[in-house]
Amino acid sequence: MARDQPSPQENQGRTPARFNVHTRGIDTMSFVITWTAEFETGIDIIDEQHKRIFEYLEEIDHAIKTRNADEVEHVIKSLIDYSISHNTFEESLMKKAGYPMLEAHHQVHEAFKTRANAYADHLAKGDDPFRVAREVRTDIGLWLTNHIKRDDKHYVSFVKHNIEGGFVARMLGKFFR
Repeated sequence: MARDQPSPQENQGRTPARFNVHTRGIDTMSFVITWTAEFETGIDIIDEQHKRIFEYLEEIDHAIKTRNADEVEHVIKSLIDYSISHNTFEESLMKKAGYPMLEAHHQVHEAFKTRANAYADHLAKGDDPFRVAREVRTDIGLWLTNHIKRDDKHYVSFVKHNIEGGFVARMLGKFFR
């Protein structure tokens, strides 16, 4: 059975990957979500995509600070679309590499997709875009950081081995020695 959250024993010292975010009365802008080396997977294309997601989170911060509702809505929708596309791409690499936990990882991505699309639904219903943006920033930001450090690190060796031993790597080695 796939699950989004480790057991309490597995979770010692970690922030849970699944949680409900309640922002009333909490300053969700008081913590910064930025890309650091701890998030690197060593797979350049994945790291670049992850960096872009972090950039979207920074753009949400900016839009909130400037009180630009149109920008907030645009960035939230872009973040959601990009993140879902990234997850699909990531899964294609896992499938090609024969990653044995692909189905479980896919289920985590599907749960993320449901949560992310719920934020888009809130915007479509006319909910306060700044409240939604603060929730997206907190929820997706924390989910992403935990997901990269915990779940994504598991598939790296499989995918890197596939990339390094694959056709592209052989061709690059042949032409660029």
